[in-house]
Amino acid sequence: PLFLKEVGSHFDDFVTNLIEKSASLDNGGCALTTFSILKEMKNNHRAKDLRAPPEQGKIFVARRSLLDELFEVDHIRTIYHMFIALLILFILSTLVVDYIDEGRLVLEFNLLSYAFGKLPTVVWTWWTMFLSTLSIPYFLFQHWANGYSKSSHPLMYSLFHGLLFMVFQLGILGFGPTYIVLAYTLPPASRFIVILEQIRLIMKAHSFVRENVPRVLNSAKEKSSTVPIPTVNQYLYFLFAPTLIYRDSYPRTPTVRWGYVAMQFAQVFGCLFYVYYIFERLCAPLFRNIKQEPFSARVLVLCIF
Repeated sequence: PLFLKEVGSHFDDFVTNLIEKSASLDNGGCALTTFSILKEMKNNHRAKDLRAPPEQGKIFVARRSLLDELFEVDHIRTIYHMFIALLILFILSTLVVDYIDEGRLVLEFNLLSYAFGKLPTVVWTWWTMFLSTLSIPYFLFQHWANGYSKSSHPLMYSLFHGLLFMVFQLGILGFGPTYIVLAYTLPPASRFIVILEQIRLIMKAHSFVRENVPRVLNSAKEKSSTVPIPTVNQYLYFLFAPTLIYRDSYPRTPTVRWGYVAMQFAQVFGCLFYVYYIFERLCAPLFRNIKQEPFSARVLVLCIF
């Protein structure tokens, strides 16, 4: 469409100007690094015009993540290091204040333990959601695919299995976790885990069925002797793969980069403690004292901001 082409041309002009400014402001190797990264981002944007036709679906290629490419830019890395320094400052400030107030180091993390409370309930709820998503959609699809070409009423046969799949999506994955969250009054972080996993598994099951049903229909039209049904291992890998589009296989690195994996987990835990210290040092003290002061709009605004 014309509108998308105009947006693309404006984006190209923006990236070109950004490259020129970075090359003029930076010096030495730094300029080359920033220039090369931004140029690569620009080329990736232009490469979108070369994507596969819609009937072939999205094609996965081996490439670095956008965040990894972005963190190669010196200015972004500077901001990243500033946040790390601020996290260290939060930790030191909390330790010093606790030592002055209590005369010892307090490492109890009461707010964190409250937010992730009732963890056994979260664990068995997740296992129930995961095992049901692993078994029910797969065996429903397998039963439908094996009997579709043999059925005398393929439309009714498909509607029946589609209805069962909708009952699973809405009833088991839709209503079940929501009921657990409300009935067991899970704390904020615990219910956050359950609801996000509920949404993720619903989308995973939908993608698995959506991507494989056309393959079975095409196989039936061609009167093929084999039915294209993915294996359980392929479906299991998809449930943990960081994508919402099902494929039988994905591009993978030759070896597992355990250092990269450890770094990503460290960043997740860093963000977790970042939020914890923000609430513990900046938010919780204000709300602890709100009951001791007469309520007014000023007190409410100060507590929020």
